[in-house]
Amino acid sequence: MRSFIFFAASLASLSACSPYSPDLGGSPYRCAAEEPRCPEDFTCQGDGTGVEICVGANGPGPDAAPSGFMCADDSVLEGAGKNETINTAYATPVASQRKDISFAGVAICPEGDRDTFLVNIVAANSDLEATTSWLAASGTASTGQPISVNILNSGGTSIANSTSAGELSQKAFAANLPIGQFYVQVYAAATAKNNYRVEIKVTE
Repeated sequence: MRSFIFFAASLASLSACSPYSPDLGGSPYRCAAEEPRCPEDFTCQGDGTGVEICVGANGPGPDAAPSGFMCADDSVLEGAGKNETINTAYATPVASQRKDISFAGVAICPEGDRDTFLVNIVAANSDLEATTSWLAASGTASTGQPISVNILNSGGTSIANSTSAGELSQKAFAANLPIGQFYVQVYAAATAKNNYRVEIKVTE
């Protein structure tokens, strides 16, 4: 989720023009500090990590081209290790520092990509829940491909596979977990790619 900050140029003689480029692409962009915080038809929303991004009605980023699919830029989460496996998983603050977190503008891209998130359970008999959601196929917003999610134990074995949580959502749930490391792994069909949102929650 590469962060971009919009800077409004001086428009003293062009007050009717938008300070935003019409070709910004499909990645999520940070809201500007002052109004207008986002381009027209986009709203400023929190992404669950304390960052505010501009979100359009049909996708995770502003001014996406109507033709072709554009993967969201989630390089901040992917990192150098690409978070493909439990050995390179992105370490979340759940549940060691907070009970839940959500990441928006994440992508299974290219085909065969897997996103893995580490959760450190700190209280015995905790429940871990992970939910993915995505948009129906619409330009660069989504290919319409389902995004699955599994919960893995410390050895990388799946202990909870996702089931449907609605037309465009899947959920995995593991109950009564012991203290230790667990993983949320998000993936799609072998030939699919898609942008998605994931919510991870622990309850005691």
